[in-house]
Amino acid sequence: MIKISSIFVLGLLVALIPYSGFSMEWKNFFYIIFGLSIAVFSILIRRELHEVIRQLHNDREIKNDTFSQNSPEIKNNRKEEK
Repeated sequence: MIKISSIFVLGLLVALIPYSGFSMEWKNFFYIIFGLSIAVFSILIRRELHEVIRQLHNDREIKNDTFSQNSPEIKNNRKEEK
C-alpha cells in the first residue's frame, strides 16, 4: 500500500512542478527523478502481483471435478434352486 501511495504522491508532485519557482534545469532534474521513482515503484508492485497470482494458482493440490454418487449395495435376494 505504501508503494501505491508513493506513486500517487509522485504523480501529484509531477503535476505541480510547472507551477513551482524552480529554474528549467531543476524542473528537468525533478522530472527525471520522479519519473524513475514511479517506474521503479510500478515494477515492484508488478512483481508482488505476479507472486500473489503464482501463489493462488499453485499446482500442489490436485483438484478434480469428478462426481461419484454413493449407492447402497444391491444384494441378490433370489433363493437358490436345488
